[in-house]
Amino acid sequence: MLKKLGREVAIYGAGDLALRLVGFFVFPIYAHVFSVAEFGVLALITTTTGVVALLASPGLTMAMTRYYWDPEVPLERRPVAVSSGLAALLAWSTTVVALAIAGIFPVRELIASRYGATWLMVLIGLLAVVPEQILQYSLNVLRLHFSPWKFTLVSFFKNVFGVALGLVLVLAFQGGLLGLFIGAFAGALIGVPVALFLIRHELTPRLDPAIAKRLLAFGYPFIFAGLAYWIFGSVDRWMLAEMSNNTELGLYAIAYKFAGILLFVNTAFGQAWSPSALKLRNEEPAYRLAYARALSAWFFFLTLAGAAITLFAGEALRLLTPREYWAAAPVLAPLVMGVVLSGTTQITGLGISLENRTRLFATVAWATALANVVLNLLLIPRWGALGSAIATFLSYALLTCAYLFWSQRLHPIPLEKSKLLYSAALVVIVTAAGSGPLVAEDWSLVTILAKLALLALMAAGAFPLGIVDLAAVKISYRAGPTHAK
Repeated sequence: MLKKLGREVAIYGAGDLALRLVGFFVFPIYAHVFSVAEFGVLALITTTTGVVALLASPGLTMAMTRYYWDPEVPLERRPVAVSSGLAALLAWSTTVVALAIAGIFPVRELIASRYGATWLMVLIGLLAVVPEQILQYSLNVLRLHFSPWKFTLVSFFKNVFGVALGLVLVLAFQGGLLGLFIGAFAGALIGVPVALFLIRHELTPRLDPAIAKRLLAFGYPFIFAGLAYWIFGSVDRWMLAEMSNNTELGLYAIAYKFAGILLFVNTAFGQAWSPSALKLRNEEPAYRLAYARALSAWFFFLTLAGAAITLFAGEALRLLTPREYWAAAPVLAPLVMGVVLSGTTQITGLGISLENRTRLFATVAWATALANVVLNLLLIPRWGALGSAIATFLSYALLTCAYLFWSQRLHPIPLEKSKLLYSAALVVIVTAAGSGPLVAEDWSLVTILAKLALLALMAAGAFPLGIVDLAAVKISYRAGPTHAK
């Protein structure tokens, strides 16, 4: 059961993951073009457009995932549901973006003079929100169909084309940061007609306001939860800019670029997990046990991946970037392991979603956001970017624990406690080690071998605990590859 679930996650997540990684691979090129301070400006604009994107998506993608497999929605009514949700999303997102543009325009000169973010960059970033929402909704419909190749095609235009165009504008036409925003906007625009064509069988001119209302009723709490996510996931950039300087902000943004590798992994998993988990609930009597095993395996995988990124961050920075970027290495450890903890929320919060108690997402997220702001106020004046990274780590730990608490009360699963505690202990060890001597400027052979030995010990510990089942691995290997429909 779990093997089947894992295979589906790999099939439907790998395509998007591979394409998103392209954005990370061009980072060394940008590192030799932009200064650390310019990366800080990029982070500010991205976080600003990010909060607009949250407001522009009233949880309709999540709502469609929840109700697409609902037995109360007959097969012949699914196109009406998909089309009604898309129409509501288009109207809502366009209105939100228009209001955001009108609100920011009067203070454009202040933003440019104080933070170095020009109005044209901000405007293009805001305009890209609408096509991005349509693409995200369409991608969700494709994964509900379990169509990995179509999903990959849309992701190509959304990610690879936009990154490639931005690269050309920056390098060949000296477009600066503006070139990056133009490239992303163009990629989203071109991807929209492709995405709509691929889901054309789920589109119909018949719209049902009652269905749209039902989707909005399920999804709107995610707006408030999303705003809280933005606060503890992005407001730290603004706090760093105000309480520190653009260099510290740039170091934080650079460290987050590496942490973004795990964000890509989390996104890939989430794209496949949500429909698979709901489908599993309808088809498998022992689905709760499958959820518990998935949590143990996913947490350990994320921990091991995060440990590899953290421990070798110093070497990667020295090989790929100028010297001024190297100071981001210690900041990276708590950020990466914080992203590890955030990735577990896709399972720890599942019980809340299954019981339709989505208001709890907003309540827990806002409590965590408040804690994050307080932690940043306490830690940034003393440690700058590192203090903000520690605040992020602690906030994600609080978030996933709170989600798990409520999920266990509402829709409990048989937790594999020894496996979860092992991964949690590794998270703490790697965070402490990654912020200390193992990412020091000494990158001798002895240091590298010590890091490799530590990773090997972490992996070896998974076998006696049963996190990794050798028998299942051998059976899967002998069975050979499977092919999606």
